[in-house]
Amino acid sequence: MKKTLLGLLVVWSLLLPTQSRSADYEVGLSMYSLRKLFKSGQLTAMDYPAFAKEKFGITKIDVWTGGFPEGWEDDADFLPNLKKAADESGSEIFLVMAQIVDCRPDEEKKLRAKGSMHKWAVDAAETLDSKFVRIFVRADPNADEDIATKKIITALEPLADYAKSKDKILVIEPMPIKHSRSGAFLANLVKTFGHDHCWLMPDFGKMKGTDIYQGTEDMMPYAKAISAKTHNINEDGSAEGFDYPRLMKIINDTGYNGIIAIEYEGKNLGPVEGVLATKKLIEQS
Repeated sequence: MKKTLLGLLVVWSLLLPTQSRSADYEVGLSMYSLRKLFKSGQLTAMDYPAFAKEKFGITKIDVWTGGFPEGWEDDADFLPNLKKAADESGSEIFLVMAQIVDCRPDEEKKLRAKGSMHKWAVDAAETLDSKFVRIFVRADPNADEDIATKKIITALEPLADYAKSKDKILVIEPMPIKHSRSGAFLANLVKTFGHDHCWLMPDFGKMKGTDIYQGTEDMMPYAKAISAKTHNINEDGSAEGFDYPRLMKIINDTGYNGIIAIEYEGKNLGPVEGVLATKKLIEQS
């Protein structure tokens, strides 16, 4: 009887998932994944929220100005209408993509002259009712880590303060250059800065030349959003260049409960097929 019970318990344990999911995240979508559709005119920014929901069942989306129509900056109605399109589709624009906060020596005068050059993104996030603004940071590659950290913090502080005044959160994404591609460097940067409106956004594909698994682990205590990058998808459904089960285990083990946004950048599948394949990878890992 004991042996029979033991045998049943063994069989039952084998039927359990190999990885228990302790995290409670939502799968989102990066607009950049569909760049080919925007470029070809097959998809417009106004149709994007409904498209994401209908094609992928995803209602947490970010926006990227490369998918916006030319001259959108001069159209006072564009962002309010985009917010309306998201609301009508039952979607939420959770993040606005901005670009680089550059504190290299040749950029410092420009930065001071313009004040914080990415305030527009914080203002856009306010109009779109988005919580996050994604940025990159770039320091002088010849500077040591301590100097680079100080320079970046000096450059970031006005923008972080402005984000705080609007109740928005900056999230720094890695960038495949010295300093910024290191998860440990970015984690130390945010820890040293200690600003409650400046955090991190791990991106699996932006830590080139480093250990992306260790880098992701280093960043996770400070992560408020995650970019789930994929390049090409292999025939067996795995991601070329990334061990997704390993990456997702790192995320699950932290109990992360934010948004993991799909960012498909491959060429061997179309945008829709690539997003669907990446979504499956996340959900099965």
